[in-house]
Amino acid sequence: MQPSPSTEEQSRWLTTARQAIAAHWQPTGPLLKLDWASHCLDAFVSLHLGSELRGCMGRLDNPQPWQVSLPALAQACAFEDPRFPPLTEAELARGWLEISVLLAKQPCPAHSREALLQALEPQRGLILQQGQRRTLFLPQVWHKLTEQEAFVDALLGKGGWSTAGWPAGMKAWQFDCLVVSEPH
Repeated sequence: MQPSPSTEEQSRWLTTARQAIAAHWQPTGPLLKLDWASHCLDAFVSLHLGSELRGCMGRLDNPQPWQVSLPALAQACAFEDPRFPPLTEAELARGWLEISVLLAKQPCPAHSREALLQALEPQRGLILQQGQRRTLFLPQVWHKLTEQEAFVDALLGKGGWSTAGWPAGMKAWQFDCLVVSEPH
């Protein structure tokens, strides 16, 4: 990833995401051209109503250019997150968007729960993977789950693993994010 995008570019990202969602109800003109259009970024788009999450979708190991993946992620966040019904136009008007671009992932010991907890750096995102099953928490989740054990247990639960024992062959990575959000 190149140096951080300018404030203007970050604003274009948010405008692009919002326009992509709004186009579901009212087609708009062409989306803004992004300076980072050709970059393949691992990212998540989240939509919030007040302090509550209303949708979040993202992609790791993204092969698509940002000009294509950002609008697609925004639409998926609004209409395809299985935890929520499709977004309404009124909710979009009240909600605020957040874009999280994952920065370099660093491997983290995960041969045991104890090894992971010892290496875990609070305030960083965490990816857990066993075989083809993979899940993650963005760094922002630390605002709600402030204890390391609770953070790991919740992530295990999200991924469908039991919190009793430790899955064989578990791998982990920690990461930071560039977070761009609308005022809220």
